[in-house]
Amino acid sequence: MPPEERDEASNCEFTGTTTNAMASFECCTSTLPYPKRPLEDINRGLNLNLGQNIISPNNQTLLWVIHFLDRLLVRWWEPYFQRLWKSIPLRLRQKLTFAAWNVYFPLHKRFLGRKTGIHPDASLEYHAMTTLAWWGRMIPVTIERMRFSLSQLSVWSKHPVLSRVEVIDEHIACHVPPDQHGHVRGLYVHVADEPTEYTLLWIYGGAFLAGDMEGNLGPAERVGRETGMDVLLVHHRLVPEVQMKDMLWDVALGYHWLTLQRKSMKVLVLGISSGAGLATRLCQSVAETVHGRSTLPDYLSSILQGTPVPAGAVLLGPFADYTTPRGSLLTNATHDLIVNPRVLESGLPYLETHMGGSRRDHSPIYRSFAGCPPLCVVTSEHEAVYDHAIDLVNAARSYGVPVTLGVWKYMCHVFTFLSSFVPEGEESMQFFIEWLKEQQQPKQ
Repeated sequence: MPPEERDEASNCEFTGTTTNAMASFECCTSTLPYPKRPLEDINRGLNLNLGQNIISPNNQTLLWVIHFLDRLLVRWWEPYFQRLWKSIPLRLRQKLTFAAWNVYFPLHKRFLGRKTGIHPDASLEYHAMTTLAWWGRMIPVTIERMRFSLSQLSVWSKHPVLSRVEVIDEHIACHVPPDQHGHVRGLYVHVADEPTEYTLLWIYGGAFLAGDMEGNLGPAERVGRETGMDVLLVHHRLVPEVQMKDMLWDVALGYHWLTLQRKSMKVLVLGISSGAGLATRLCQSVAETVHGRSTLPDYLSSILQGTPVPAGAVLLGPFADYTTPRGSLLTNATHDLIVNPRVLESGLPYLETHMGGSRRDHSPIYRSFAGCPPLCVVTSEHEAVYDHAIDLVNAARSYGVPVTLGVWKYMCHVFTFLSSFVPEGEESMQFFIEWLKEQQQPKQ
């Protein structure tokens, strides 16, 4: 790596607090590599399969029976239920959800306690959540089910949306390649009467197969209010309807539109899972354009030409390596509540068919981080993309990029969005919210 590239990034300090639930927590941004522990050390002694050995997701006969019954008894009425549920006002859906939890959790606490989570040190709430979500590894995962589930993120949030939300649906004049568009869609959350100095660009995730603006509105609005930033939830298309380059185009176009709104605006970025991969690629692409490197397609360089590098990026459970699946993506999926073996069965084939070109070239962890802004990464040692997160941190630090890293134990993928139910999720939410506040302070 050329030394002049290393000189483009600088260090800064961030101070936080630690909790007993965390495996490790670095209170400063560092350019030193993070020591990645072997998975066999991390996962030794876990309490798998809810602490029982009767029902196993590896029982192929049982899986066949469940899949058969699913097709026979469930799939025909499932779309009608989903439409009915979505027709109920959001506030009522939230009340129903939390009323059910308030009945279920005390019962679980009384009769099962800490017997069903992967480790007794996890909170009682996470043990209860494990008992509910573990069964997802037995049920076939379809794209429709993934999209419905992620459309309900706002239902899982106990925080009402209090800010004014503007629907963005605009065509902007820019250089558009023949196979793309110049149309920006999004939801713009105004947290104050006047535009805020910083704006947060929110990029939803869902293995590139699912996720939407409406489902992310509740958590995004909460983060905006607590950090004092307006938020743009940018719409991007999904696989299998489009390919990777199309999603990156949508995100870059949204960023371009945002920087056109006023010259004084400063932008922070937040990405979730696959959205964190897109957020990293966006930061890398802008940095490449700013510093005159020519590894980007011409059309992407032209739309990002003259745009400033984001002020920083939060990456929650980044899915950032699209090469042959390995390590934690396979090992930890056996006990991850979100990215479980059924999800991998549905999603991994699309890495072969919809990346478009070299999967390694698309993977953020193999691209240059020179000139990228400070990063805040949140992950769990026991989630499926743990290796991705640590490899990304170490790759960024090798280019001198300051990275603040929060690592929890025993949590599933993007556990932050269980913050209304489990204390570890709320801790991680406050962790990156404080980091976002810190980035808005005048630098020494």
